[in-house]
Amino acid sequence: MKGNRLKILIHLTFWAVLLILPWFMVNGNLEQPGYFEGRYYIRVVSGGILFYITYLWLVPELYLTNRKVHFFVAVTLLIVTLYGASDFLSHWIFPDDELMRRLDRIREKMASEGMDFKGPPPPFRYLNALITSTLVAGIAMGLRIAEAYTEKEKQNQELEKARLAADLGLLKSQISPHFFFNTLNNIYALTESNSPDAGTAILKLSKMMRYVLYESGPGLTTLGEEIGFMNHYIDLMRLRLTDKVNIKVDFRPHSEEIPVTPLIFISLIENAFKHGISYREPSFINISLHSTPDEIRFTCSNSRHPRPENPDDVRSGIGLGNIRKRLSLIYPDRHQLLISEDAAVYNVSLTIQPNPK
Repeated sequence: MKGNRLKILIHLTFWAVLLILPWFMVNGNLEQPGYFEGRYYIRVVSGGILFYITYLWLVPELYLTNRKVHFFVAVTLLIVTLYGASDFLSHWIFPDDELMRRLDRIREKMASEGMDFKGPPPPFRYLNALITSTLVAGIAMGLRIAEAYTEKEKQNQELEKARLAADLGLLKSQISPHFFFNTLNNIYALTESNSPDAGTAILKLSKMMRYVLYESGPGLTTLGEEIGFMNHYIDLMRLRLTDKVNIKVDFRPHSEEIPVTPLIFISLIENAFKHGISYREPSFINISLHSTPDEIRFTCSNSRHPRPENPDDVRSGIGLGNIRKRLSLIYPDRHQLLISEDAAVYNVSLTIQPNPK
């Protein structure tokens, strides 16, 4: 709405300048300036009709619908028609052209002094009118095409946002069932062993489910909410681990209000617990998240232990693939995901610039 008002204001200002222009140019020096101004206003009205018919109808209905031949024929006919009508009205309403009379007097005075000044030939007037009309139609065409391009870009952006929301919803639906499947298995193991921690685990899981179902929508959440979710998950995982697994967690954001896409870190943590734990050998998982006003730095490293190849491996399947796709959709050119590994350690480093520059 604000853009339309500005557009109307610009148009009104432009035509107002054209309407008052003769008063500054003529300034009362002609004997009958009204005749000259009258013909000028007829030409201005003719130009306005040409501009708005081209701008509002011919370009949208013909040019932008790939009927370009029809468009140029219609513009040509419109120019010829308007020129003929304006020329007829000028001579009919204002039969005396004071400007031409002054030119005749100048020509006579120059002839009396021995100078032959015939003035511009009659075809020059037609050529001048053709150039002016073509310029008016060209400006109208250019403005309308530029506006159509801007509108198309805006529509494409809206479609891209809708596609992004749909893609993120799909990716999230893929992550959540897989994650909760593993967590429910852990809680089941606690209930089978009559562990007193089962009730605490169920409470934490309910908070996590609330976050996933109701609080982590297709938009952004806060870093504080995401850290709370990750802490609940890590606490649940600790319940089933032995003393052979050393877990270090270091979450130190400079602000918990940083906007971040939900569930972007949890798959990396889940991978570490899935692949970095051995119940027979000493294992470790180190998780850290630090932030500055300009970036979030997340790192996760875990011990590696030989295990049979699994075609459904999350590390090469849904988890890591979804993370890469989500990062490319939400943080294009504003993230860096680095993965390194050797025989003993698997390292993941993710840097995100949460705010566009």
